[in-house]
Amino acid sequence: MPTFGIALPVRNRKAFTLAILQQLTDQITQQVVASNLRHHDIQIVVVDDDSSDGTPEQIEAQFPAVHLLRGDGNLWWTGAIAQSMTYLCEVLKTDYIVWLNDDIVLSDDFIYQVLQHCKAPLKKVITGGIITDQQHPDWIVFGGVLASRLINDLAQFDQPVLNVDTLNGNIAILPARIVSDIGLPDTARFRHYGGDFEYICRAKANGYEAQLSSCLRATTDYRLADVIRYMPLWIQWATSDRLSSKWQVLKSLTSRRSPHNVEHMVNSIHRAESAVPRWKYAAFYGRKLVKIIGSELMPWPVRQARIRAYFQRQNIPADIAQSVLDKP
Repeated sequence: MPTFGIALPVRNRKAFTLAILQQLTDQITQQVVASNLRHHDIQIVVVDDDSSDGTPEQIEAQFPAVHLLRGDGNLWWTGAIAQSMTYLCEVLKTDYIVWLNDDIVLSDDFIYQVLQHCKAPLKKVITGGIITDQQHPDWIVFGGVLASRLINDLAQFDQPVLNVDTLNGNIAILPARIVSDIGLPDTARFRHYGGDFEYICRAKANGYEAQLSSCLRATTDYRLADVIRYMPLWIQWATSDRLSSKWQVLKSLTSRRSPHNVEHMVNSIHRAESAVPRWKYAAFYGRKLVKIIGSELMPWPVRQARIRAYFQRQNIPADIAQSVLDKP
């Protein structure tokens, strides 16, 4: 049985973190009983990026078998993932690395499905999983991208596994040899968002395949705020009635916590280049501002039709879409 390590970046989400660690511990124990699996065949590495809510202390108290690494608050997602991958390869020497986010609820057979994947001959293949909304079980909120289109509906799976262009990092299984082949995720250019997409694209450029499995599943409570956070900024602007809300939309262009921050978006566009001139960031920022504020010139019926078309492309359920349009 090949060994694998779970890489779990966390920060100030104690309830989520402890819940997923309990799920993992229970499922690992079940597999130890049901098969020839040994506890040390599956290692869990948590990288806590300077939580202030007691997360690391609770992990040490409740899950002593977990390998707990600590950051200084500046790792963000990509830095935490890179640190855990280094530890898994250099210290634990696992055959596979499993990326996980902590704000998900794993399917009851999650570890079993991971084991089934890891029993296959070690190949240059990265396998991602799907995360569906708890209230809308056919709606995939995180998965992968194929031909510039999100895989966001279970109906898109005409077979259990789809070859894709790139994957979300919420769930992904990678052969550990990938680190020696292409290095670690880019912590300098993709501090938080985009580190997963860039790494998968770089791996594919170096002979790896990326696939999305409908058998590797989890769910999440995908709320209205989550939908809004990922909407194009001009739609966020159009559906914001308060000046304070519109100001927050503009701040998203420079916030590292936003998937729309200019640094991330420009680096994604130029991911194949070793360096990007500063003027390109400024020019991109200016174009975004013009698009956001200039959307006010568009008649509301036209804007509304385009917003509904976006909802349809994203497979956003009708009740959530209407909530966005109706929100105060």
